[in-house]
Amino acid sequence: MAKVISKFKLRGTLGGITFYKSCDQELAREKGTPGVTKKQFALNSAFDPIRKHSKEFGSCSKKSCVFRQLAKPLYDKAKDVSFAGRVNQLLFEILEEDVHHSRGERSLSNGLLTKDGVSFLLHFEGNKLRPLDEVLSIPIIFDWNTLGITLSQLNVMRDIVWPDPEANQVHLQLGIANWNCDLDTYEHYFSDEIVLDREDKVVPLSFSLAPLSNQDLWLAFFYIGFSNKQRKKVKFLPRKWNTVTIVGVKDFIDA
Repeated sequence: MAKVISKFKLRGTLGGITFYKSCDQELAREKGTPGVTKKQFALNSAFDPIRKHSKEFGSCSKKSCVFRQLAKPLYDKAKDVSFAGRVNQLLFEILEEDVHHSRGERSLSNGLLTKDGVSFLLHFEGNKLRPLDEVLSIPIIFDWNTLGITLSQLNVMRDIVWPDPEANQVHLQLGIANWNCDLDTYEHYFSDEIVLDREDKVVPLSFSLAPLSNQDLWLAFFYIGFSNKQRKKVKFLPRKWNTVTIVGVKDFIDA
C-alpha cells in the first residue's frame, strides 16, 4: 500500500495497481495473490481434516436450530450472546462420542446413543453469566415420575440469590421436551409460571406438567427470572439476570 501524491485523482486499476480513496487519503495497492480456490480445496488431500471437521460441525449447527426450539419460550427470557455458539459446541462434543465411525462420518444421533454423550446435556446453561447454582442456593433434581423438582418449598429471601438491580418478584417455571434428533422433531410442555414476592417467608412449590407422548430423548428445563412490580405495572429485568438450565435428562438407550 502506498500514498498517492499527485495533482490528479486516480481511480481504478492500472497494471495491477489499484487506486482508491480511503478517508482523506489517496492510496494505491498492488493486487494480491489469490488464495486457495474452491477446486483446490476440494481436491487437495491436505485439506481433508478441515473438510471433515466442517462437515461434522455443519451438521451440528443444523441440529442446533431444532435444539434451541425445545425450550424457546424459556431461552428467550434467559440467554447470553454466546448461547447459539455454545449450543453448536455442545452438540459437536456429543458427536465426538460417536466412536464407531471415522472422522467426517460421525453423527450427533450416534453420539446421543452413548451414556457420556447424553450426560453432556445435563446442567447446560442458557445464560452462562447466571448459572443456576448462582441463582438458587439449593441443589435440585428433576423427577420424571412426578414431573417435578425435588424442591417442595422455598424460602424466598434465603434460597434465591437476588440480582443487584431492584427486583421485587421472582418467576419460576418448568418445561419438558421430547427430542427426536434423527427426524428433527420435538414436543414440549411448560408449567404455569409461579410468581413470588420478595418477602421473608417460606412458600410451597407445585408445578403442573402434561406428560410427554413420545420416548426419544427427554429433557427438563428450569427457569428463574426477575421483575420489578410497581402498582399494576411489571417491568421484567433484562435476560442477563435470569437463568434457564437443563435439570433433567432421560434417555431410552436401554429400554
